This record gives sequence, structure tokens and C-alpha cells, in this order.
Amino acid sequence: MSKDKGTTIVRAIGISYIELMMRFPTELDAIDYFVHIKYPKGARCTHCGSKKVCRRASKPRKFQCNSCNNSFSIFKSSIFKDTKVDLRKWLYVIHLVTNAKKGISACQVHREIGGSYKTSWRMIHQIRKAMGQVTTQNAFKAIFEIDEAYVPAGPKIKLKSKKGRGTFKTPIVGVYNRDEDRIYATVALPNKLSQKLTGKQLLGILDKVATKDSVIMTDEFRGYNILDKRGYERKKVNHNEFQYSFNGINVNTVESFWSLFKRGLVGSFHHVSGKYLQAYIDEFAFRFNNRKNPDIYYKILEKAIQYKPQSNKKFQN
Repeated sequence: MSKDKGTTIVRAIGISYIELMMRFPTELDAIDYFVHIKYPKGARCTHCGSKKVCRRASKPRKFQCNSCNNSFSIFKSSIFKDTKVDLRKWLYVIHLVTNAKKGISACQVHREIGGSYKTSWRMIHQIRKAMGQVTTQNAFKAIFEIDEAYVPAGPKIKLKSKKGRGTFKTPIVGVYNRDEDRIYATVALPNKLSQKLTGKQLLGILDKVATKDSVIMTDEFRGYNILDKRGYERKKVNHNEFQYSFNGINVNTVESFWSLFKRGLVGSFHHVSGKYLQAYIDEFAFRFNNRKNPDIYYKILEKAIQYKPQSNKKFQN
């Protein structure tokens, strides 16, 4: 098996715990930081838009408008909505999630910050919402790798599952853009006929991020044969014949991502519900796509305070 430079995963070093405590020594410092992100030109009333607002001394997370007497919180439309947990704990948990290459479980977070396990579980899932993926078709011709994997998700069963495409496991599909060094990954749910990974399903996933004149690299799975009929330039390797890479043709980067994701499932989470599988994928995809970004930590903070429910507008994470 030949090595390909594209499979090397380099991680940016995020903020350290010492830096975190020095940057945010009190909760007021954290509040001020989020206010600056959300209102770079100064806080405004969410009702009348007035700048005549002041922070309530008894409740520093809330502001009072002197024009319309409206009381509002800057965290209302963020992942911190209705939270009673100290914001510095949130910042610490985001630090843990950012720096954990294979993810961190809610049990471990619970041991780190105390409180209830339910609170730790909710905090991590709220952070994953901020790390979510949004898609749009790539505007330019590019080289893509697409590959699928299978993971156990859903209720635990004692049936012996086959390996590969005959398995009872849940299929997931990853599309890696070599030009932008970014991956889009998603759960591939069965269609109405309970069929997994049909050609149309794979085409629908690819169409979200790639243009028809792009070069698509795949393995020998017959589900990808539809790409030849739909105008994509397809180049493939045959894993059944122990062919993994030649002349730059491979899907090694996606496979390395799946390898990291599966190690996280086994080592950190042990079991994942099918209901939340996409959220776990989003977390790993965010870290992968920002692994060379020295400001990855602050990027999550920005997305956390400006969080809005996902819609298919733009692929960014």
C-alpha cells in the first residue's frame, strides 16, 4: 500500500487551559467577549434597536433598554440559551472538545466539571450544534474523494453483523475536496425501499458539494457507476485487487478520516445512538477541517454565540 501525502493529518494547537484561565478569569470577562462578538459596534436592544442599553447589575447576562424598557439576553439565540452553568465551564468544555482528537465523552466532562451527568451531556451536544456542517455545491471544478464506511448506531443487538456492505450497521459517506482540504460527511439513511447506499443516494450526497465537471475518485463499489452516466469524470482504485493508490488516484484521506472517527467511537464513546450519529460526525468533521487553523477555539466561540438552526445554504465548518 503506497502512502499519499494527502492522508497526513496535522492538528493546530488550540488554546491551553492556562491561556484559557488567563484570558477569562471571571464570568464577566466571558460575557464581555461574547458581547463584542455579537455586537462589534456596541450592544443594541433586540426590540427597538436602540444603543441606550445597560447591563443589569443583578443579572450580568441580561441587558436593559432605557428607550423601550425591554430586557433581553445576548445568549437567547445561541447554544447558551437558558443555561445556568458558569460560562467559564462552557469555555472549558469547548476547550476539551477542541483538543480531544478522538472526542471526549460526557462522562469524562462530568468528572472534569462536576454537576450532573445530564448537564454535561447537554453541553457537549449544544457544542456539536455549533460545529455542524452546512452544504452548498462547490463553485469551481475540483478533485474529490468519496468513500463510505459502516458504524454500529442505534439499539444494541446481539445479531452477528457481516462486514462491509452486507452489514446491519449504519452507512456513512464522506466527500473530501482536495483543492480546499475540506471534508463533508453525512449519515446515509436507507431509502423508502430500505435500500442502503444506492447510486441515487450517493449522487445526491455528491451533488451537494461538487460540480458536474469535477474529478471524482472512488473505489470499485458499483453504486458509484452512476457517476459515469451523470457526467462526472470518475477515477477509481480496486481494493479487491489490493490496489490502494496509483498516479495520485486514491480515497486515502477519507479513509483516514473514517479511521479516526471509528477510533473515537470505540475509545471515547463506546456506543452512539443513531439519532445523534450525525452530530458526532459533525464534531469530527469540524476538527478535521480546522486542524490547521490556530484560531479553531475562537472560531467555535464565534459560531456558538451566533448559532442558528442549520439550513442548506453554505458548506462551512
